[in-house]
Amino acid sequence: MEFGSERIPRSVLRKDSVVKFGMSCMKTSPSQALKGALWMISSAVFFSLMSLLVRIASQVQGINTWITTEFRFLIGIAVVLAISAWKHDPLRFVNRRWLISRGLFGGAAVSIYFYSIAEIGIAKAAIFTYSYPLWAGLLAPLLFRERINLGVWAAIVAAFGGLYLIIVPPEGLGSTSWMDLLGLSSGLLTGWAILSIKKLHETDTSRAIFFSQCFFGLIIVVIPAQSGGYSFPAMGWITLLAVGLLAAVAQLQMTYAYKFIGATEGSLLSMLTPVLNVVLGLFFLHEPVTTRSLIGCIIVLASCAYASVPQQNPQSGGGG
Repeated sequence: MEFGSERIPRSVLRKDSVVKFGMSCMKTSPSQALKGALWMISSAVFFSLMSLLVRIASQVQGINTWITTEFRFLIGIAVVLAISAWKHDPLRFVNRRWLISRGLFGGAAVSIYFYSIAEIGIAKAAIFTYSYPLWAGLLAPLLFRERINLGVWAAIVAAFGGLYLIIVPPEGLGSTSWMDLLGLSSGLLTGWAILSIKKLHETDTSRAIFFSQCFFGLIIVVIPAQSGGYSFPAMGWITLLAVGLLAAVAQLQMTYAYKFIGATEGSLLSMLTPVLNVVLGLFFLHEPVTTRSLIGCIIVLASCAYASVPQQNPQSGGGG
């Protein structure tokens, strides 16, 4: 591995974790790290506000959730095209196979997430969707032949225990809500989409990756959206516009933040979104949170945070 003009032996890096930490600090100055962290925190706040407005649009203003999702994708496409025109840099789609994968799985994940927000609340919907690091960890061996180490396996087992506390009521499995299971599928789909993004960063721009999600997501929801009609008051249109803009700005902020911080720090800071959603749901929407569910949420978030941290590869013990 090279740093600057000097070559650092890999054996030294493997033996001394302090060297790794020092290199990380030298690569990213404190001011840059702070800048990236603030952008990521702002992104998490915007994503949470978006979730709050999705719930308000459905429960207060009576807007079909599919329409809300449709506008989220439409405004996302408009923002990407506007940025491309402003930069005089047209969109280019290189790895089309993985762009389709990212678009289909990511678009479906967002659609289910919005639907879950309307049906089970922003707290549970966010916890289920942000379980994606666990699903990504399970799917990585299938897509990239990566091995899962013991620590990640422990985090996965613990997280599923936490999910059990959230999903399965004290009465037993027979009382489990199918909506909770549908909401959990959003985390699985997001995990696949995240792995697609990992592959696409080798070939495609962030704008192309975001566009693929919005384009295929729009295809998914455009027909269901027609069942609700578009007749609602002016405040409803303002809410839809706000949802789309918050989602697009949050996505762009998150992408920009990764220029200054690593994937580990970004993944951990992104866990602020489900935490904020729980707070917003509890205090503003009066969503019920039982002690059992709260314990489950803490276990899931802690496990996901651990799974987001890069682990030592079991196969990397040798030289090379």
